[in-house]
Amino acid sequence: ALFGERVAPSAPGSLDVRAPPVARPAGRPGQTGQTSPASQAAAQAARAKADALRVARSAMFSGSRQRPTYTDDTLARAIREGIDVTGGEMNASMPRYALDDAALDSLTAYLKTLSSVFSPGVTEDKVHFATVIQPGSDPVQRRALVEVLQTFMRDRNLGQRAEVRRELAGQVHLGRSYREWVLHVWDLSGTSDSWGTQLESLNLKQPVFALVSGLGQASWRPIHEFSERFEVPCILPQTNLPWLDEPDFYTVYLSKGMTLEAQALAKSLGDSGEQGEVTQVYRRDEASATAAAAFRKAWTAGAGLHDRVLETASGEAFWQQLASQASGGTLVLWLPAQDLAQARALSAAESPVKAVYLSASLLAGARSGLTPDRAGRVRLIYPQDLPAARQGRLAVVKQWLHNKGIELTEETVQMNAYLAATVTGLVVTHSKDTYSRDFMLERMEHRLGTANELSIYPHLSLGPGQRFASKGTYIVRVDGEDGQLTALSDWIVP
Repeated sequence: ALFGERVAPSAPGSLDVRAPPVARPAGRPGQTGQTSPASQAAAQAARAKADALRVARSAMFSGSRQRPTYTDDTLARAIREGIDVTGGEMNASMPRYALDDAALDSLTAYLKTLSSVFSPGVTEDKVHFATVIQPGSDPVQRRALVEVLQTFMRDRNLGQRAEVRRELAGQVHLGRSYREWVLHVWDLSGTSDSWGTQLESLNLKQPVFALVSGLGQASWRPIHEFSERFEVPCILPQTNLPWLDEPDFYTVYLSKGMTLEAQALAKSLGDSGEQGEVTQVYRRDEASATAAAAFRKAWTAGAGLHDRVLETASGEAFWQQLASQASGGTLVLWLPAQDLAQARALSAAESPVKAVYLSASLLAGARSGLTPDRAGRVRLIYPQDLPAARQGRLAVVKQWLHNKGIELTEETVQMNAYLAATVTGLVVTHSKDTYSRDFMLERMEHRLGTANELSIYPHLSLGPGQRFASKGTYIVRVDGEDGQLTALSDWIVP
């Protein structure tokens, strides 16, 4: 817009406003059916005036005022002094920036890199999105995620029909383009070192404007690196293993996943003045090992931390031995539910263990043989809002699922898919017809957390450069046979 020629489009009727002909009613018996010349002239004048006003308003809304092309010098004057390219003073709402020469040169160079065309994945009548599914994902979870995304986009497309009719019927035409949203499901296969090539091939076949949600148990690194390399935003993928290293502009995560849980537990134990021995037990799989490494790095006590790698199946004898060895100390178990099936010795009344901490993400909603624990020694690191607290605000989403004939089978997956879809809709809508990926992410930085998004998390927020929407976790206790959760801590943000 700045460096290209700006020519006003010819709005219909703007050059020659013609009054529509006045229809004369058919005469009835005994009536002339004729209007007076004065009445006809008045009607024509009124219609001509209304038509001219409509054209003027349309031109104003479409920003069609002609002006010369900006140069580096006239742009500098506009930014510093508020004088536009024609020599006129800009509106007072346009800030004046006292930039030095180096800063102004950098800004001008950046502006010249921006494109005046839409980002890939956007056509005259469609906006293409994709969701990425890693191999090995639970088919039930995959189906739950895809069903929510497809239903949301289908509803959104149906709603656009009314917007088109409203646009055509109105006095003022904004020139908006109401494009259909199309969802592509990209199912990856094979080992992770081939995922980047697969994504490139899929994106070459059909470019997409952004990736929405997604699902996987392995590291998100290959998808993250694809997004950075091809500048494709990835909005709130469902992964416990986000890629934390830079660059990290194009992927916005729900949280830091296992790293967040480990850092929050280390902070909680440190803040409580934990002085006893702490033993963490983990396997060598990505999620478990990542959590153990992050906890080890965040542990501030300096001593008293022991690692125990679980290499084989764990029977009752293993857990009895571990409980004895950790007598009076704290156990941190970075393990899934199947590894804890025989671990009742840790929560038995005679257990000498001081406390046992489990990862709610690794348990994936399962209740292990450790619970119920009447002594309150078994705790969960719980990076969501408590079920009772979030029940009210999620009622709207659950009703939407019910109305669309979608069974609530995987609450976490379905709620996170709905969140990703609504956030994408929010930022694209607020970007209007500016289909710029960078602008979309900037809008997300400023909007996420301000629009009462419906989610399983108590707090969502972003800021410039931030890429993790939920930043904390609770420590909870599992009570009773029904597994009710009781918070033992405030929301911990490491």
